[in-house]
Amino acid sequence: MQDSVVPPSRLWPLLLVALALGCSKNTIELETDESTDGSGSSTGSTTNATSPPTSTTFPTDPDSGSSTDTGPAPTERAVDILFVVDNSGSMGEEQGMLSNGVATLVNVLDAITPPIDYRVAVTTTDNGNPWCQGTGPEAGKFVATSCLSRPTSFVFNGAMTIDAFDEACGNICTIPDLGLTEPWIDVQRSTGTTNVPGDAVLEAMQCMLPQGIDGCGFEQPLESMWKAIRRTETNGESEYGFHRPGALLAVVLVTDEADCSYNAAHETIFLPEGNRVFWSDPDAAAPTSAVCWNAGVTCSGGSCTATNLDEDGNEVPAANADDDAVLQPIHRYADQLQATGAFIMGINGVNSDGSVTYQESLMDPQFQSDFGIGPGCESSAGRAVPPVRAHEIIGAISGPGNEYSICSGDFSIPMEGLAEAILDRLP
Repeated sequence: MQDSVVPPSRLWPLLLVALALGCSKNTIELETDESTDGSGSSTGSTTNATSPPTSTTFPTDPDSGSSTDTGPAPTERAVDILFVVDNSGSMGEEQGMLSNGVATLVNVLDAITPPIDYRVAVTTTDNGNPWCQGTGPEAGKFVATSCLSRPTSFVFNGAMTIDAFDEACGNICTIPDLGLTEPWIDVQRSTGTTNVPGDAVLEAMQCMLPQGIDGCGFEQPLESMWKAIRRTETNGESEYGFHRPGALLAVVLVTDEADCSYNAAHETIFLPEGNRVFWSDPDAAAPTSAVCWNAGVTCSGGSCTATNLDEDGNEVPAANADDDAVLQPIHRYADQLQATGAFIMGINGVNSDGSVTYQESLMDPQFQSDFGIGPGCESSAGRAVPPVRAHEIIGAISGPGNEYSICSGDFSIPMEGLAEAILDRLP
């Protein structure tokens, strides 16, 4: 589901507003973490590698059915759930479905005996990009406010103005002020207490999850997850302490795009003065999110794999990937999840049965031209890019069966799957 791009005025003020996707520039630093700068675009194409790439490997094949969890198993009847929600211009309908569907999760968790204590937090996929001005970026910070207090964030000012406030928020949310004492929802069913006034847990969750559609179209769900988890471990951050000792950490990625978690040292891949090796159209005025696909994915024989490439499109040896790969190597995220014993699932561009299809599209020549591949799934809301980087991580960490189609009209199904996965992992 494709968004367009708006360039930063400081660089190219004469580019057409018709390319616009609202974006921004902020600097966020965490301990030992590099800064991120800017935000931005969408759509993509095939990888322009000049040497045969190889995929990133994990201790366990993502399709083997076994998990590579190496972190501590949960010892408490407790789960801390982090939602990473795509807040780009195409996500209004999906956020509404997420808000409606979360009732299934709450109903299951509240009904279980012995009781389960649970926390819920949400952040966005916005980590900045040189092409994004005017968005967060949240960079993993939790957003714990009611969507009713953020109506302008549900307006996307691109070639066409889209107002998704009613479908994503206004028709569902009923609480203007959540009144939370922490930047997350905290439900202690073992003691009968919550931090939600009036114990309106479901209603608060339905108001907190919608994140708007004015975020960066160069989505970085994996980096947002990484930074959010780092924040929970960093004393002084408002997110500190969200993940409790002995509790299961569960992460849910919700996006219709390719992961664009890039190394800020290589932002030249997005800039007109760069070599444009990853641009689907090197003569275009602005890149699309095809850059993110091309810079980190290689397809051959009906299969696509995550690949580490440098600024010239050459494969990077695994030993040098942390410094030289333009996208952050996916072991960065797998290592973090494994160390915490986390569970991860995705609501993304897969088929209705959770399988991933990588095939050419004769019916959508523009998508094919951009990405060099057809959509992973389609709905009335648009088309979703098939996942590759997140797919490999989810398969390796949590095993198969933990991805759900974002093109589905009912998110109660993935929420039921999340509830079942949590129950399977708690003592």
